[in-house]
Amino acid sequence: WIVNQTQLIVITTPSEHRSFPPLSFERHRTLTPAGIEPGMPTHRDTDYVSFRVDRAKFEVFTLPTEAAKYKLKKGKDVKALSILADNTIYSNIKSKRQAKSEDLEKYFGTTDREVIVNKILLNGKLKVKVYVAQPITEILLDLVFVCEIVGAFYVLLRSGTLRHFLVLCFIVAALVMICMNLSRTVGRFLSTRLLAGKPFNDPLQSDTNLRQFESQIWQLVIHSSMSAIGMWAYSKGPDFMNYPSFYVNAEQLEGKPISAAVEWLYVVQLAVWFVTLISLRFFEVRAADHHVMYSHHVTTIAVVLVSYGFGRYGNFGLVVFLLHDISDVPLDVMKLVNLLHLQGPPTYLAEASYVANMFIWLFSRVYLFPVYVIYYGVWGAMYLEKSPRGNPYWCEKMKPGLPLHQTLVSTGKQDIWKTAYVQDCECCGGIACFVLLCVLQCLHIWWSYLLLRIGYRALILGENSHEVASQEYFVKEDEDEKNTDKKKND
Repeated sequence: WIVNQTQLIVITTPSEHRSFPPLSFERHRTLTPAGIEPGMPTHRDTDYVSFRVDRAKFEVFTLPTEAAKYKLKKGKDVKALSILADNTIYSNIKSKRQAKSEDLEKYFGTTDREVIVNKILLNGKLKVKVYVAQPITEILLDLVFVCEIVGAFYVLLRSGTLRHFLVLCFIVAALVMICMNLSRTVGRFLSTRLLAGKPFNDPLQSDTNLRQFESQIWQLVIHSSMSAIGMWAYSKGPDFMNYPSFYVNAEQLEGKPISAAVEWLYVVQLAVWFVTLISLRFFEVRAADHHVMYSHHVTTIAVVLVSYGFGRYGNFGLVVFLLHDISDVPLDVMKLVNLLHLQGPPTYLAEASYVANMFIWLFSRVYLFPVYVIYYGVWGAMYLEKSPRGNPYWCEKMKPGLPLHQTLVSTGKQDIWKTAYVQDCECCGGIACFVLLCVLQCLHIWWSYLLLRIGYRALILGENSHEVASQEYFVKEDEDEKNTDKKKND
């Protein structure tokens, strides 16, 4: 860079030059030569805050993470204007429409920009498109994860599968590393050879996007593999989706509460989820929904431990695994297509993969999961008398005085009956399983809303699907890639 006949040079290595975070706008202004204003920020590379008053809307661009800190401190010791990415107050930030002076005075009662911006920041809704550190949330989730590690060791040690679990963790971790290294090579080849020209423009040129590609490939491999194993294990037992009263049965009170196939599936799934959570926590690129993903993984591990620990709930876990893994496969494909910029002509792969994903996602996670697992499965086992096919549910069969109770008493299994009845029908196990599955369903609804919003903007409003996905959920491209794309398109 030459400034006033002075040449400034920075030497970087190829593997590191895109690893550094982009300069903040304040530093960017300082380094910009006199008379040249920095490029206007967009809702892709900053946060922004939106504030509504009656029918009017006022929005401001803020430096990444600064608005969240400002809200947390309630504006103390920080000037509102100092955290803005630019000093403009907008009525519509996406169309770059500036707010009128008369509207500012009408709705805020002043023309003092510091006062106006302070009110917008404190009362407005923060639109975060990048990862924002939340130390307290992170610590709480870490503590839950540590407790789950202790619980997993106890449950697996009691079942005699701890050694297998530890071996599987190492195997999964090794396979993940191999898969990610291979996917990096494949990603570079696809990006620089097959997709280097227009309209794709070397989509994985940024380190952030390449790492996202690696992560998504191994998740696709894991979800595909676990879907196949889950289908195999499901085929070994009753059709629980059509016969929900069979989730828990009398045979589970004697000997092994779950079949060998289901038990192996549990151990493999636990190993995969633990490795996945460690990867998410320490190694993967953190997206805006990092803490939501962390919460989802922690909740899923809790569901696995509760259902496996109580034994009789193993069949619930089998169906939960199956629905999650099957619905994750098209989601992974959609993310990969989005990363490779395969939207619009000539392929329309992004649009096609989105439609296919939404059909499978909504059917499995918004219909089958809450209806056939939570309601007909867990809730039915505890509180309903008969299934839709007329078969009596578990707690109905376990009631005192009924044939199952009399049989267990006559064979000297009164204590087994009492323990199972209290755990499943009166407290603890059944309720814990129900609550955890409801938490998972809340996360499903949140992601469904996010995916539907992406579809609305891309398919109904006609916005670029890659841009929409980048803004809403999937990938935040770094500044270097955006500038390179613009140059190539020009």
